Amino acid sequence: MSILAAVDGTTEADPVVETAFDLASAYDTELHVLHCVTQSEFEERKSTVERVGSIDGYSKSQRADAAANVANEVVVNTFDDPDFNCISTLGRVGDPVSEITAVADEVAAQYLVIGGRERSPAGKAVFGSTTQAVLFEADCPVVTVIDDTE
Repeated sequence: MSILAAVDGTTEADPVVETAFDLASAYDTELHVLHCVTQSEFEERKSTVERVGSIDGYSKSQRADAAANVANEVVVNTFDDPDFNCISTLGRVGDPVSEITAVADEVAAQYLVIGGRERSPAGKAVFGSTTQAVLFEADCPVVTVIDDTE
């Protein structure tokens, strides 16, 4: 069993990772932090790399590694001294909902932690389309973190 936190492309401190770390600590289990890029983001980056650089190709595995590096930066920016003995970072290329739920299955996630968009003026949580789809598709409990500081 483990905890999976899915993070977006920002590399600043993330309350999703903080919440997931608290769960992982409470259950004494590993924390996986995932960043996923869409196929179109991959294609755009591939085109740029091939146009600008002298690289013959830019593979999905290279982009997945770059996405894992983004997840790593989020962890480093969230904690003063992250313990990478109990935290791993992952990157995927593809449909975010499919990739998030597939990774949750692969790592046998006890909980999946994702971010919500905001609160409406009435105080109700507003979910983005990815968050809402993950809530419906995931086979494990989903914890949604709404960051009210934005």
